[in-house]
Amino acid sequence: MNRRDFMKTGAGAFAIVAAGKAFGADAACNRVRLAIVGCHAKGRGFTVMKAAMKVPGVEIAWVCDVDSRARENAADFIFKATGVKPKCEKDLRKVLEDPTLDGIISETPDHFHAYSAVIAMQAGKAVYVEKPCCFCPEEGQILMRVAKETKGILQVGSQRRASLTYRAAFDYLKETNAIGAMRTAKAWYLSNRASIGTGQKAAVPEWLDWDLWQGPAPRTEFRDNVVHYNWHWFRRWGTSEMGNNAPHFADASRWALGIDEFPESVQCSGGLYYPKGGDFEWPDVFNASFKYASGKMITFEMGCHNNIKPFMNAGTGALIYGERGGLFLGPSDNAIVFDEKGKTVKEWKAGGVAVVDGTPVSTTNPTEGLDVLHMSKFVSCIRAKDPVTNVDAEQGVKSSVLPLLANIALDEGETIHLDPKTGKLKSKAGLKGWAREYAKGWELV
Repeated sequence: MNRRDFMKTGAGAFAIVAAGKAFGADAACNRVRLAIVGCHAKGRGFTVMKAAMKVPGVEIAWVCDVDSRARENAADFIFKATGVKPKCEKDLRKVLEDPTLDGIISETPDHFHAYSAVIAMQAGKAVYVEKPCCFCPEEGQILMRVAKETKGILQVGSQRRASLTYRAAFDYLKETNAIGAMRTAKAWYLSNRASIGTGQKAAVPEWLDWDLWQGPAPRTEFRDNVVHYNWHWFRRWGTSEMGNNAPHFADASRWALGIDEFPESVQCSGGLYYPKGGDFEWPDVFNASFKYASGKMITFEMGCHNNIKPFMNAGTGALIYGERGGLFLGPSDNAIVFDEKGKTVKEWKAGGVAVVDGTPVSTTNPTEGLDVLHMSKFVSCIRAKDPVTNVDAEQGVKSSVLPLLANIALDEGETIHLDPKTGKLKSKAGLKGWAREYAKGWELV
């Protein structure tokens, strides 16, 4: 994208906002103190923590993890980078007692997302929480209600909302009407997940607080194939590959189509068609459709059994269909507009177009530059006391519940019907998976 296109999209202003000097972020009065919750070196939390550290004026004041090795490693990394060692704690509830803390970055497993966000907002802290921001649809309802009641600042980690190339493509289509009205989208994620094996009951490692790791989930014995990633594939803690990856391009599809409501109906077919043995508890094939009262529709194909790339030679992405062509939103922060014959009309590629504190940031890799831009917006909202983040509680829930509703529709073999305005059920279909069971003392209220 050239400089003229960049500035016309409004993304130029966004980059200026992201630039710390525009806020005088280096001033002590503008320092934003954050806690990273979940910071294992090989996990998403460590990546997001590094992105936050690139935003001017941000101090990682606390590292919080139930793994003592992760806490110490993250604290040492921060000390070497900044000369200041953050406080270490394993229990988020104790971190929230710090009156000087501005907000948290919640990079916990799925079963802990909504709980961490709710108690942090109730404690008066801003929240950056990973997707899906809720473990079940009822938690989404609670999250929206608490955000409204507390007037809390919450941003969901759907970092593609910070994409400058996507913004440029949307603005181009708005200005030119090149492909006409856009009403449907197809999104997908296809990968090859290895077997997680059959876990064995084992003694809890000395470095892990297993009880605290389970948090709001019902208690069970420790098994040796759960921590730190395979929890995704257990129903007690994870939300399937749909919950793990569908929120990204389900959200991008909603954004492109201008959908600002809950779906009125959700259907899903699929199953465990390519079992590899072991403890994998979720289906590995999903085909879901989400229909909206506004006359729009999103379909999502999910497979975690091989690496075939049948769409646009991309393992994940979204195709937005218009009356006279289409728009491809790619995984490398790239976008392509096609005419009705499939010929490329215009293309945007990421790289070196965003500026943070005077330094160009490559946005090619969503886990690098886009995280910095997304985190910059979160920090600017904290400074301005502005709850309108890139993906606030309402928008985050509207995207996060899509894969959760697909899971429920597949489990129950029923079409789920919702009130488009509230997102609440309109029939008994969906009731079984609507809410979750909590461990005693961890109920979300």
